[in-house]
Amino acid sequence: MFGPWNNIDPYVIALFWFLGIWPCVYMSVLLVDGQNQRLNGTLASLLAMALGGFIFLPYVALRRSKDAKQFRLNLFVRIFESKLVTILLMIAAIGFALFALKFGDIHAFLHEFRTHNFIHIMTIDFFVVSFLFPALVEDDLKRRKITNNYYSRICFLPLIGPLIYLYQRPPLEQKKQ
Repeated sequence: MFGPWNNIDPYVIALFWFLGIWPCVYMSVLLVDGQNQRLNGTLASLLAMALGGFIFLPYVALRRSKDAKQFRLNLFVRIFESKLVTILLMIAAIGFALFALKFGDIHAFLHEFRTHNFIHIMTIDFFVVSFLFPALVEDDLKRRKITNNYYSRICFLPLIGPLIYLYQRPPLEQKKQ
């Protein structure tokens, strides 16, 4: 029914794709955040696609919380600021979650989690990136002049919370100099 994915539990497939969605979510914040940091946020997001979300650990640990007054709204920032990108990411995330819930077997996934290191690491990776993201949101809220704590709290919901935040946040405004 699922072609070459036939022998892989849908929870594993969904988890794999969630780990592809997360770097795009991070990119939506790090394209601006990384402009004022020693480490390049864009590079961290791109590396996360290949090396996993653990790559965000050094970025978050070494970054400085700054009220970034100066940033460039270049083409990539505008793309990842768009609601269309967020909607596409939401559709993908919800679609894969529904796919896993409908066709997956949680007991099979738990067995894979206990017996296969790759699945184990992927699962831990998912939760690491889920709990790191809120550390970046505070500065993004400041850049957008948002004081509502709702956004900080909603980002603790794995994946869907940050996607809701990205959809609801107001656009960045380039400061005139």
